[in-house]
Amino acid sequence: MEEIIELKIVPVREFFHNNDYGIYVCETDEPNKVMLNKFHNNFSMKGNTFKLKLDKEYNAKLVEREDKKYGTYYEIVSIFENMPTGKDQQRGYLLSVLTEKQVNAIYKAYPDEDIIELFKTDKFDVNRVKGIGEKSYVKVRDKIIENLEFQQAFEFLSQYGVTNNLIIKLVKHFKSAGLLIKKMKENPYSITDISGIGYKKADTIAMSMGYDPSGEFRIDAAIEYVVEEESNKGNTYVTTDKLVFQVEDLISVAESLINNQIKNTSNLIVSGDRVALKKNYDAEKFISKKLKSILKNSSSLNFDVEKFILDQEEKRGIKLTDQQKSFFYNIKDHNVNLLVGYAGTGKSQLTALLIDLLEQLKIGYKLTSPTGKAAKVVSNYTNRTAETLHRAIGLGREGREDEIKYIEEEFVIVDETSMVDVQLCSKLLKKCNNENLRILFIGDDFQIASIGAGRLLYDLIQSNRIPTTKIDIVFRQKENSILDIATKIRQGKKFLNNSDEGIFKFSENCIVASVPQDKMEGGYKYYLKEMLNSFSSDEITITTPTKKSKLGTVEINKHTQESVNPNDGSKIEKQFGYDGVVFREGDLVINAKNTYRIQDIHSNEIDIVNGDVGKIIKIDLEEEEIWVDFDFATIPFDYAMLGQLLHCWSMTIHKMQGSSNKAICVIADKAHKFQLNANLLYTAVTRSVDYLVILSQASTINFALKKIASLQRDTFLGEFLREDGDA
Repeated sequence: MEEIIELKIVPVREFFHNNDYGIYVCETDEPNKVMLNKFHNNFSMKGNTFKLKLDKEYNAKLVEREDKKYGTYYEIVSIFENMPTGKDQQRGYLLSVLTEKQVNAIYKAYPDEDIIELFKTDKFDVNRVKGIGEKSYVKVRDKIIENLEFQQAFEFLSQYGVTNNLIIKLVKHFKSAGLLIKKMKENPYSITDISGIGYKKADTIAMSMGYDPSGEFRIDAAIEYVVEEESNKGNTYVTTDKLVFQVEDLISVAESLINNQIKNTSNLIVSGDRVALKKNYDAEKFISKKLKSILKNSSSLNFDVEKFILDQEEKRGIKLTDQQKSFFYNIKDHNVNLLVGYAGTGKSQLTALLIDLLEQLKIGYKLTSPTGKAAKVVSNYTNRTAETLHRAIGLGREGREDEIKYIEEEFVIVDETSMVDVQLCSKLLKKCNNENLRILFIGDDFQIASIGAGRLLYDLIQSNRIPTTKIDIVFRQKENSILDIATKIRQGKKFLNNSDEGIFKFSENCIVASVPQDKMEGGYKYYLKEMLNSFSSDEITITTPTKKSKLGTVEINKHTQESVNPNDGSKIEKQFGYDGVVFREGDLVINAKNTYRIQDIHSNEIDIVNGDVGKIIKIDLEEEEIWVDFDFATIPFDYAMLGQLLHCWSMTIHKMQGSSNKAICVIADKAHKFQLNANLLYTAVTRSVDYLVILSQASTINFALKKIASLQRDTFLGEFLREDGDA
């Protein structure tokens, strides 16, 4: 095992620090422990660490490494600062967090006290100190307590190869180093409950701690890991044989031990030869039971369908097809309905007509969609307020009795149902409180399936238990080239020959550029410039299957940023992450994580959800905050939260699902062939409202047209719906 060097160090120069990774030049009073630069009597140190203060002493554990180019350096295993005890040391420590004026005020109020101890024991009275607000007090107190907790945790965990960053994450989760250590000793696999810590990481730590390779906790965690991985692929169950095989391959223990543990794992349900996460099994069971119950209690709405349709046709100057008319007969007679249709078949129009009907009948309704961007699209075409499902049901706020939220409206409309997984649907149905509840699920069954577990829309359709209106007549296909291309993609019909190369204009607003791979990067840059002549930067999205590579969202966003929001010297910016992402005032960003009870700049407590789009209006380097102006509030994101902000001039096709923009450039390169299929291409193309460019190779497009995404997922829902009973 490599030697760990323990010593006191003082950073004297910072070469780099970003996203918890730093490179520092350090000095030490223990020169015999490290190899010093003979000219400067210092050494270089790098690795995962919080931002270190220069000229401040830290306790470090380091490992010597060799770099072919730069020679000897030291990798950080762990690092922490000792809490100062003397008055002068404490004053210096406080000055690293507060202003000199604030520190002077503290010592004026507490001239003879151990200030650190007052903060530690929460006996510091903010009201006695002029210029110290609650926010500053909490900042100092938390920093002191965290340091003490980290120090204790480092002492225990660093010997097992646990990184600095992971220790910090664990302490923040358990709120106490003592509790963390206790949990790790009892069951090192308990840390897999923490977001971002997987089974393999926990297993490596457990084996370093000398945990029994055939122990129950290890087998139990491996079983849950395999079932969870299947859930991440969309499957809500895995067969027992497949599960045993994968676990045996993962941890090399006897088959009999695995079979015994499957029966005793509390988070699983065993149904015949199938094993499911209890949360997924329960969700599918509840969805089935609830929908059958609502259907059984169906009542007829009091309106004349023919008269309503004639009135709407006259009012709007339209003519509904028989398919579209049948929708309103279903709405009249059934309390659960599906509206399924492709792009251009009139789903949006029927939704607008339905809202007219509900308002005429004075029936309260709730309009919902899975993400913030999708909800905005629904709001735009209905001219009514739409909410994300998370906001509508108060998801994430269940912990406080005064914030429990229910949907009291009689009619609930769920748009973009193909994006909804079984967990979200189950939570929605549990929060619908109206005894006369009617619910409509709207979706396009050719779009890509939900990222989460299950295949809700497809199981609802294929069960043949839910009244379904299927509309497949595409309107304005001849006049609308974008719709024409989308329809051809869905039908698997070629619109280019494999050998075609060049620019193909299907109309002024629909272009397919078939170019060699080495021209792809220049191609999107050219079309971005072209689109900016007619559209604002907020109205343009470049969509691609991937985040990485030159044709991935990260690099495209960097280029777009320099094109539409360059740093002219007046804008503050903050670099974040290993890939050199820079956040700049004026940038367009999307929030990628549901975050509850966050305070806006006016200290109001609100929620932000995945898909909320905003603009960076301020970067406060001193407070370490980035202010993002969303439509509904301005939120200060501290640097620790920056991982949930993404630039969104370019987005992955999966991320764009449910959303739209005026001008869309779709990138589908040969390098993406393994990711591409007709469903993904169709989803990308149908995001465009006014202008579309497809940048690809003809052969790559035709390859995708032949490949229909497998919607086959192993789920229980269809089976539950087809079973008699439960209602």
